[in-house]
Amino acid sequence: MKKLYFLLVLISYISFAQNPGDLVITEIMKDPTAVIDDNGEWFELHNTTASDIDIDGWTLKDDGTNNYIIDSTIDPVTGTGGVTVVPAGGYLVLGRSLDIMVNGGAPIDYAYQNNFNMGNGADEVVLVTPGSVEISRVNYDGGPNFPDVAGVSMQLNPTFLNEIDNDNGGNWCLSMSSYGDGDLGTPGLPNEVCPPVCSLEIESIEIVCDSTNPGSVDDTYSVNIAYSGGNISTTFNVSSTAGAIGGDNPSTQENGIIVVSGVTEGTDITISLDDTADGGICSITLDITSPNCIPLGSIDLEFKGIMDFTVPSGGSDGKAIHVVATADIADLSVYGIGTAANGLGSDGQEYTFDAVSVSNGDHILLARTPSSMEQYLTTDGYNLFDIVLTATTDINMNGDDGIELFKNGTLIETFGDVNVDGTGQSWEYLDSWAYKQTSGSAWPSGWIYGTVNCTDGSQTTFSSTCVYPFVASLSNNEFTSDSFSIYPNPTNTGSVTITSADSDVMNVQVFDILGKQVKNETLTDNTLNVSDLNTGV
Repeated sequence: MKKLYFLLVLISYISFAQNPGDLVITEIMKDPTAVIDDNGEWFELHNTTASDIDIDGWTLKDDGTNNYIIDSTIDPVTGTGGVTVVPAGGYLVLGRSLDIMVNGGAPIDYAYQNNFNMGNGADEVVLVTPGSVEISRVNYDGGPNFPDVAGVSMQLNPTFLNEIDNDNGGNWCLSMSSYGDGDLGTPGLPNEVCPPVCSLEIESIEIVCDSTNPGSVDDTYSVNIAYSGGNISTTFNVSSTAGAIGGDNPSTQENGIIVVSGVTEGTDITISLDDTADGGICSITLDITSPNCIPLGSIDLEFKGIMDFTVPSGGSDGKAIHVVATADIADLSVYGIGTAANGLGSDGQEYTFDAVSVSNGDHILLARTPSSMEQYLTTDGYNLFDIVLTATTDINMNGDDGIELFKNGTLIETFGDVNVDGTGQSWEYLDSWAYKQTSGSAWPSGWIYGTVNCTDGSQTTFSSTCVYPFVASLSNNEFTSDSFSIYPNPTNTGSVTITSADSDVMNVQVFDILGKQVKNETLTDNTLNVSDLNTGV
């Protein structure tokens, strides 16, 4: 009997799951110049494995609104689709258009048209599997970490072909070869090895005035240059067009501060750090502009008063700062103001005065709302100021905040303690004022204060219990002998009645013959109790 043998052959197709780093984004053209971005953008994928990888059905996205499913089917209407298999060890280029006549001459394998676009500044290119595994990502920043030049693709140095290093801008450089219509890049080809870069980096530059001298002696300044990445087996030549070189040596110290000192104010300098004479590749040039140092004796503006009035218009309309010029000032904008809120320390300069000229002795009112200040000080009081400037929200003290005056960004005078909340302190000026009675004095010397809340309920400063001292000379004009009366005078009843044509609340101060104040009261019923005064006053 003849035996029959059947051979059963089972063929199974095994699909291997992809892991991060199997595909790596290795080149990005986000800003072509040979053609418009809508036609010429592209990026490149490299397969690091020994097997072909098909990305059909994968997602191309960024961290914003771009979210596109890759589909190998070529759509004759939209022009999307194309090759989706990344060959083992090879490359696949995805871009806006398959047509080399419009895409700048790039050999695009797969076209996504306007379903995905890359920003010319910072953006992301992310590739995700159908199983939501993020295979490759690049978060480029448009500089300074990632290279950023229009018309030139940025490429991953081929020594960093993995999913960790490809998102580090320091591992990318600009392409050097041209393609198609003249832009630079190597789409679909191995990337070129990036040229070496200088490891020395400038972390910060601080410019400091190191002497401020009166008279004809020039001020000097220093430049402090913090660096990292030194001590790289080459010798650096550090030079400056002026000043003395000191501080740390990048030839022998990895991190440090180079100091260039004794530079004459007004002299701009150039500082160089160069190791090319010793076979290195670092050549760093720093152009330094001279600061405006402040000579002693040239501070020509000082505080005169701080106002936190409660004005009828409400809100912050009653906030103002009063300064006075002690010499002619050609440009007031070299000065500025800062308010230190709630004792939390200096906030630095927050307001810069307008670029106007002022004369010696000019009184300047810096007001949140000038119209409200005119109403509260009255037009006559308001007009005593030579210049009125509007600060809007740049001054926002709350009656318990320190105030700072700056010249050329340097602190020159302080009212109050910027590190202490003034609530309950002797210098609190809530709903009141502080006034420098002695010109040239430094706080706290020479300052006087209205009492806290003394402007509450008043219509003008003259109807408050604390007339602002600068306009107090006008208060004599508020009343005449026939506009108010006091009776009986003298009195033996223990009280006097005061009537006035002004129906507002009255503040009455009584002085003895020696000029000493013996009584200070606010009247709402026209009756002043004097029973506690000595006979004969």
